[in-house]
Amino acid sequence: MASDPVRRLKDVSTAAPSRVPLDIVETASPQKRLRILHRATEIFLERGFAGTNLDEIAFAAGVGKAAIYQLFGDKTELFAQCLLEAVGTSSVLLRNTLRTDLPIKQVLSDFAEQHILRMFRPVCGSQPYYQFARVLLSAAITHPELSRRCLEVFRQEEGLPLRQYFAEMLRTGALVNAEPEFLAEHFFQTIFFTNHVILEPVHAEEYRDIRAHAERTVHLFLYGCSPLAPSAVE
Repeated sequence: MASDPVRRLKDVSTAAPSRVPLDIVETASPQKRLRILHRATEIFLERGFAGTNLDEIAFAAGVGKAAIYQLFGDKTELFAQCLLEAVGTSSVLLRNTLRTDLPIKQVLSDFAEQHILRMFRPVCGSQPYYQFARVLLSAAITHPELSRRCLEVFRQEEGLPLRQYFAEMLRTGALVNAEPEFLAEHFFQTIFFTNHVILEPVHAEEYRDIRAHAERTVHLFLYGCSPLAPSAVE
C-alpha cells in the first residue's frame, strides 16, 4: 500500500529535527516553501549562518517555526536547500556546456565562463551569488555538518556531470593518466578559488572580461606552467 505523505509529514513534525525526505518536501505547498527559502536566503546573506536563527526566518516568512522543521528539518538543511534554489538554473546551464563533440579547451572554457557569470547573478533578486558563497565559506570551518551537506549539493549538481565528462574524455584519449573524480574536483576547485572575488569582493572589477579570465583559468588547469604548453593567447 502506498505511503500517506500527510501522515508522514505529521510524523516528521513530532520527531526531532533531522533531514526531511525529498518526497515530503515536494508534497508541501510550493508557494510556502519558496517564500521560506527566499526569506531565509536574505537573512543568511545579511547575518551569516551562525547569526541566523529559525525564529527570525519563520517571522519573516509569515509561517510558524514548526513549518520550517516540517519542510526542512533543521537550519543546516534549510541552508542547503537555499543553496540548491540558488544554483538550480545555473547548474543546468553549466551541465549543458559539457558537450563531448567540441574541443575540450572550448568546453571547459564555456563551463568556467558560466560559473563566473553565476557568481555575479543576484540571489533572490538581491545580492550576487558570490556573497552566498562567502557565507558558506565562513561557516564551513565552524560548522562541518554544513560543509558536508553543501558539498553533497555541489557534487550531485555539478561534480557528477563533470566526472562523467572527464570519464568520456579519458575513454577517448583526449586526456590521459588521471582519474575522472580527481579531474572533476581539481577543475572545480581551480575555477572556484581562482575566482578570488569570493574572498575579496573588491576585486569584482577585475572580471570585466569574463571569457578571457575563463580561458586563462582553463589553460592553467590543462597545461600548468609547462614550457611545452601552447600559448594561452590564441
